[in-house]
Amino acid sequence: MISWRVRQALFLLMAAFVAWVEGFTNPFWIWNSVPIAASYVLLARAREKNMNPLPAIAFFVIACGFVLFAHAAWLYDWNGIATGSSTAGLMFIMLPVYA
Repeated sequence: MISWRVRQALFLLMAAFVAWVEGFTNPFWIWNSVPIAASYVLLARAREKNMNPLPAIAFFVIACGFVLFAHAAWLYDWNGIATGSSTAGLMFIMLPVYA
């Protein structure tokens, strides 16, 4: 079982990756970290109340996976996602909603 401190570090690293890809001075990194923060809150609440953590884990895998995948695609410019269109950066506005 992974300790809670390691999990906290994992969530901080995910948020730091989002901030690094978007730039720490860009305020949208906070908006794009909302699914990561929501996952943390859901997992912490499930742990605190001794509830079944499977729904929170599913949300974590889907939401955080989607956000991290989109940011990795932007960072490495897969199929020209970052350079192929002048409006491609608008995906970061709707990304947390889709996650």
